[in-house]
This record gives sequence, structure tokens and C-alpha cells, in this order.
Amino acid sequence: MKTMKPIILAAAFSMVAGAAGAATIVDGDFAGAGSPYQTIGAGQTFGANNAWTVVSGSIDWIGNYWQSPGSGGSVDLDGNSVGAISQTLQNLAAGTYTVTFALSGNPDGQPPTKGLQVGVAGTTQTYSYPLAGTRNDMKYVTESFTFTWLGGDAVLTFASLDDPSSNPYGPVIGDVAISAVPEPSTWAMMILGFASVGYLAHRRRAVAPAA
Repeated sequence: MKTMKPIILAAAFSMVAGAAGAATIVDGDFAGAGSPYQTIGAGQTFGANNAWTVVSGSIDWIGNYWQSPGSGGSVDLDGNSVGAISQTLQNLAAGTYTVTFALSGNPDGQPPTKGLQVGVAGTTQTYSYPLAGTRNDMKYVTESFTFTWLGGDAVLTFASLDDPSSNPYGPVIGDVAISAVPEPSTWAMMILGFASVGYLAHRRRAVAPAA
């Protein structure tokens, strides 16, 4: 009976770890940009392993031009024109996933409210960013959305919704990540595992005085 506690704990945590590790964004922090930034046009790739592709317009890949949301860089989705980027999530297993990212806006000019659309696996979500930050304080907010996928390659896209005739000061993104949402059966196994651990601990405390 003494071996049951670590076995149950290991089983419960391995199930959750397996689900959480089922999807990965390559270079979600946009590290490695030139100083202070690089403008990249449609058809070009950038980032670690050229993971990101500019699919329309142009973008600014930001190095140290302004505050980063993390240890890497960020992307202004309006470069010299309104732009969009994408990454293919290869062999994404069937399941439900949550995408999270940091959102801000280029503080150097109009429009005052930046527009953004995120799309993956047939699911799209739009966001607006109305805050007035500065280069030293970008006032990032964390956004997220959930989607369900049947399995295979899935394309994740971030696109500016700003008016093409406006000045090129667009929505800014960084710290992009994806995680699997555990299925109900996984949560049930976790609850059962922890309940079993609690029961065994209770039994050992109850038996100890008699021994």
C-alpha cells in the first residue's frame, strides 16, 4: 500500500502533462528582431526557424523599440501597410485548445483604437485595443480564445483590422502560446487520483496509533 500514493500521483500528473504538451507555438515571443525593429513584407518569413510568415501587407518585427511583453520581442501588425502573419501548427492532435497572447497598440500614432482578428481551425475572434500606452509602458493585456480541432495541420493567423488608409500604427502582439484543454475524463481521473491519495493518507494516520 505504501507505493500507491506516488503511483497515483504520477499517473494523474502524467495525463495532464501529456494534454498540456500536445501543442506548441514556435517562437511565440518573437525573439531575435534587429534593433530597433525590422519591416517585413508579404511572402517573407521571420522568427526562429522562420516559423512565421507575413501573408499580407507588411509588419514591423520589434526588437528594443518599445517595451516587450516578455523576454523576447513583439510584432506591430501594421508595417508600411496593414498586415497579417500566420504559423502552421503541424500535426495538431484532435482536441480543444486555448490560444493566449499579449495585446497592445503602437503608441506613435492613429488610429486611437487598434483592431485585430485571430483565426485558427475555422474559428475567428476579433479584438479591439483602446488603451493609450507609451513606448516605456505599452499597457499589454492578456487575451485568449478557445477552439476545437479534429486533427492535422492547423493555421494560426493574426491580422490587423485597421483601416488601410490610416497611418501605419497598428495592433501589437507578443507572448503567443497554445495549451490543450483537458477532456472531462482527464479531470475525472485527476480527481479520482487525488481522492485516492487522500484516502490512503487518512488510513495511514488511522492505523498508526493501533500499530
